[in-house]
Amino acid sequence: MYNNITDRNNLISFGIRIKLSDKGLLNLPQKTDILYSPSPMDFFYKESKNKKRLDALSIKIKEKIREEQAKPDNSDIKNKLLNKSYIAANKLRTVASKILVVEHLGSFYKSFKLIKKMTPASPQYIEEWAKIGNSVHNKFIDMNIEDGKIEKIAKAGDSHIFILNHDNPEKDKFVYPIFNSFLNYAYTAFGKQNDCPRPNILVSENVINLVSKKFQNIYKKMGLIPVDASLTDRNIDKNVIPVKYLIAKFVHKKCNLFIFPEGNNSIYKDKTLEEKFQPGVAKIIKHILDSKDSVKVVPLGLSYHNVKNNMGSIHIGDTITLRKIDDNIYYIKDAETPELMGKSGTRKSTRNIIKLLCSKLEDSVTLSKLE
Repeated sequence: MYNNITDRNNLISFGIRIKLSDKGLLNLPQKTDILYSPSPMDFFYKESKNKKRLDALSIKIKEKIREEQAKPDNSDIKNKLLNKSYIAANKLRTVASKILVVEHLGSFYKSFKLIKKMTPASPQYIEEWAKIGNSVHNKFIDMNIEDGKIEKIAKAGDSHIFILNHDNPEKDKFVYPIFNSFLNYAYTAFGKQNDCPRPNILVSENVINLVSKKFQNIYKKMGLIPVDASLTDRNIDKNVIPVKYLIAKFVHKKCNLFIFPEGNNSIYKDKTLEEKFQPGVAKIIKHILDSKDSVKVVPLGLSYHNVKNNMGSIHIGDTITLRKIDDNIYYIKDAETPELMGKSGTRKSTRNIIKLLCSKLEDSVTLSKLE
């Protein structure tokens, strides 16, 4: 299906390879100079083989650790060895991030200086997000941009929650910024740089802790919100403050929220998406509905293929609208047939919201897998 792509450039449909810099294919009222402006942060898409190998080795070690921890014969000596192995795996990731900096030192410091002087409230912040991928002309994605969903989201200007499956943590971290770059370019084309929602993504604090302080500054300025995502001994209280902060921003249309609902459960490859789906996103939605009439959720299904320079597939699903009416939460399928999720604050409503979101995300994942 990847033959004769040039001949099909005018037939924009899911399955055509879209360059990271092909934001001009969006159906927008104007094209801006941002289309042709490079981003210093594009060095993130130019990882060396050595960096990728270290990251892959770190993930393999951690997967093996999880397998061993699941066995019933865990002695104190074994647990100590597993703990040391986990520390070693983290050190590999730290070394990998240093390799990336050394190999792209100039771009790294340009990115650091640029982000240091920007504030998320500035229009330049959105414009810089929109530029990401513009100078990476050899990388492609598959995305259903012909559906016009990106343009519709940008034009509405309302806050959205984006939920993503988490099958490949190493690749997922690249796909989220690609989608967000397309979305932020659409915001700029509609002239919404000043007041559009800013991107925030919930990530495991481990992602932040494994990199240098300068990298941490870049990540946090670019909207990464660290939370305790431990599989065991999770400090729930520790997550209350950042989540409350995000909910307040979301209610006032100040942020879009990106969430991988599986979290660290993604390591359990033998479990279904519904088994791995954590209740946190449903609880966030219910808290938002205490202060906001409705919440819009967009599933982003991700998958990957063994095609050279292909970053993966993103299928943008239909927007799910949840609304609170008389202390009940409804899924608004259309104007006439709202579906009751349950009474606000009950476990039943939480379970039903999870089932709904999981089902819609699974549909998008299936549609993202190209033949």
